[in-house]
Amino acid sequence: MPSSRRSTLPKTRDLRPNSRRYRFGNLDRRTHESKLFERFKAELVAHVGGAPTFVQAALIERCCWLHLQIAMLDGKLISGAFTEQDSKVYLAWANTLARTLSRLGLEPAGSSPPDPMERLAAHFAQRAGRAA
Repeated sequence: MPSSRRSTLPKTRDLRPNSRRYRFGNLDRRTHESKLFERFKAELVAHVGGAPTFVQAALIERCCWLHLQIAMLDGKLISGAFTEQDSKVYLAWANTLARTLSRLGLEPAGSSPPDPMERLAAHFAQRAGRAA
């Protein structure tokens, strides 16, 4: 393999919020960004029950990338280098992340909604307790 080709490969330290898509595939597992990505992914996988479907896995992957990009823009905001364009991108990504997360569901898998009859019985028991 020629050495000139080797030097054109992207470096992981050049990762920025607006980096080209192919650079994100080179996350070094030792970096803060990669650990953030993997932790968020593990939490979302647990949220959907530990065994996501194909569609859930695709949504989780998209959510992780959006979360990482937003986190990098958070760092830019803290450093004071946040521009008006960054603000627009930040809002777009944050809204996209919220919509994508809502597609996965707000309630964790395995948590079933309470039985309406049990809620009604608890309500009447509470009212009876106040009346006494």
